Amino acid sequence: MMAESRSNSRIRPKQQRAKETRDRILESATQLFAERGVDDTSTNRIAAHAGMSIGSLYRYFADKDEILAELRSRLLAELEEQFTAAVLTGLSLDPGESFAVSLRGIVHALVEHRALVRALTARAALDGLGFGELERRLLALTRAYLVHLLGPLPDDELDVKAYVMVGVGLASSVRIGLDAPANLDRERLVDETAAMVGNWLRSAS
Repeated sequence: MMAESRSNSRIRPKQQRAKETRDRILESATQLFAERGVDDTSTNRIAAHAGMSIGSLYRYFADKDEILAELRSRLLAELEEQFTAAVLTGLSLDPGESFAVSLRGIVHALVEHRALVRALTARAALDGLGFGELERRLLALTRAYLVHLLGPLPDDELDVKAYVMVGVGLASSVRIGLDAPANLDRERLVDETAAMVGNWLRSAS
């Protein structure tokens, strides 16, 4: 047991250093993609920005596309986490308030990563970033929420309502988080959108 414990203590620091190095590469790539765009950022530039050799970078990522894939994956995971937490919080709230919590969480994440999202979407449509897969997972969560709120409904009715909610939510969060005019208050835009969806849901209950 003692030998095993000593072995584990040797492994953990290496794993931690590897994680820190990987995160440093991703942080450098994020900053450069935001400043220069994806196409004008090479792996050599990312390595230099991260303070390492290109050979060290290639120990963690095979190429720029693999870095992009990891950044996309992390972004989508954060959006899904925000939405899931909001759905759980919203189970005890009024429908409009529940939708506002979900919308506000996704808007906040998009605003926080706006430069990266813009850099990634300069190369691909939102669906190319994996939003289609994200939407499918959000539909399942929204469907469960609607059953909780409205009770058992025919499958087609649940599917339609879930599709409308997720479609409105994602489209609105992208517009509010990335493209809202400077003279419009984001919080008010979220509240107005949530009020409309809340009224629609209340009329169905």
